[in-house]
Amino acid sequence: MDVKAFSALLPQATEQLPRGAFLTAGGAVWNPMTIGWAQFGVVWARPVVTVMVRKSRYTHSLMEQAEVFTVSFPRAKEMGKEIAFCGARSGRDFDKEKEAGLKRLAPRAGGAEAVAGCGIVIECRIVQKQLLDLDTLDPDFRAKYYGDNQALPDGDSHVLYVGEVLAAYEV
Repeated sequence: MDVKAFSALLPQATEQLPRGAFLTAGGAVWNPMTIGWAQFGVVWARPVVTVMVRKSRYTHSLMEQAEVFTVSFPRAKEMGKEIAFCGARSGRDFDKEKEAGLKRLAPRAGGAEAVAGCGIVIECRIVQKQLLDLDTLDPDFRAKYYGDNQALPDGDSHVLYVGEVLAAYEV
C-alpha cells in the first residue's frame, strides 16, 4: 500500500473516528465492533493502523484467532444508529448483522469483510499484538480508563493490534 494514498484518506477517517467506526476481524464470525480509538502511521516502512480491543470483549477472542482485520469508517452523520447498536451490544448475545441491519462488503486485498455503506475502508494484516501494561500507563489515564468498575479484576486492559495496511480506499 502506497503511504501517500493511505495518508490522503486519513483526514476523513480521523474526523469520523470520535463518532465511531466499525472494526471487523477476519474469520468465520462477522461481528462489527464500534471503536473510537485508533492510531495511523508508518512503522517498519509500511503504513499501519493500530486498534485497541479490551480483553473482556467478544471481539478480542475473534482478533486472537484472526490474521486480518478491517476498519470501516461511515460518512459523517451517517450510520449513527448502527454505530450505537454495535457499541452497546455484544456479539456474544446479538447477531449484529441482522439486528442492526448491516451488510457485508467483500475485501479487496485480503482483509476482513467490511461494513457496506461506509465511506472509507482500511484492510489490515496483523503484524504485532501487545497487551497494554497498565503499570507503565500515565496514572491519570489509568484512573480514567482502567479504574474502578472494570469488567476484569486486572483492569481489563486493551490488546493493541498493529495492522499493516493492505488496502485503503473510498467506497
